[in-house]
Amino acid sequence: MDPDDTSIGRAGADHPEPASARGTRSRWLPVAIAVAAALLMLAAVVVVSDLAAGDGDTASDITPAADPSAPDSAATALRDSGAQLATVDCDPADLRQGRDAARAYYRDVLDCLDRAWRPVLDRMGVEHRPASVDVADVRTTECGELPPADRALGLYCDADHTIHLPYSRLATAVGGTDEPAFLATLAHEYGHHIQALTGVFTEAGNAMSDVGAAAESEVGRRFELQATCFAGLFLDAARDTGLGDPSRGPEVAVQDFADWSGVESHGGARLQQQWASTGFTGDSVAACDTWSAPAADIGGAGERSGAPASP
Repeated sequence: MDPDDTSIGRAGADHPEPASARGTRSRWLPVAIAVAAALLMLAAVVVVSDLAAGDGDTASDITPAADPSAPDSAATALRDSGAQLATVDCDPADLRQGRDAARAYYRDVLDCLDRAWRPVLDRMGVEHRPASVDVADVRTTECGELPPADRALGLYCDADHTIHLPYSRLATAVGGTDEPAFLATLAHEYGHHIQALTGVFTEAGNAMSDVGAAAESEVGRRFELQATCFAGLFLDAARDTGLGDPSRGPEVAVQDFADWSGVESHGGARLQQQWASTGFTGDSVAACDTWSAPAADIGGAGERSGAPASP
């Protein structure tokens, strides 16, 4: 599938391609969140993945179900575990202008993310597989070709557990030292890493197989909003540090999600903020069960998009 092709029906940048349409060798699946950036650029945080039905690598003995909302699903097991993140003390390198500084910052925050999420993975019996961050302006990934810069700020590829955050894209959109934006984006993408390790990622792909556009969009919103909620959980785990802002700490990154807006199929700014706050005030991963949340908390055709919500 050509990521620049907008004439291919419901599969495309805003609508994940059903697994059944790709056969056994999928190329890439974008599930997009559009972002209203500080410079009023509309870009996207994208997941690039092999979400072919049934062939996910979950890093555990959990067998992914056909739907994340199923009683026997990995998503349900994750919710019912009531697992809590570890409180972490994060002291990353200063976020300064330049690719090397961004790489150092991300590396240190990734260490915090790994430490915070370890008890959850232990509770689920999931093997610890660290994610890596690539800040280079690469054109291709293990999951295929990146979308153009005006459509994607960053993406997660589950084929090699790499978070791609090309420095020039985020620096152009929000500036090279906007720590809350850098932090929120990384924490959200790491949420997709947790979904991949626990089996939720594959289940989302299974649920998108052989369904209509409306159902695909609903799964996409639940999938993305859960990753945002996971970001909120992490920011709460680092609440007592100066991460994000020396005086207010990680709370400023939670507020940054109010500037995430976009296509109706992925929730929009209000719901991004809502679910980030839900994670920030939640006690465990159970707070982030978007899969059984009512439709009003997931959005859809009636959800405004394209402009930032109020903080």
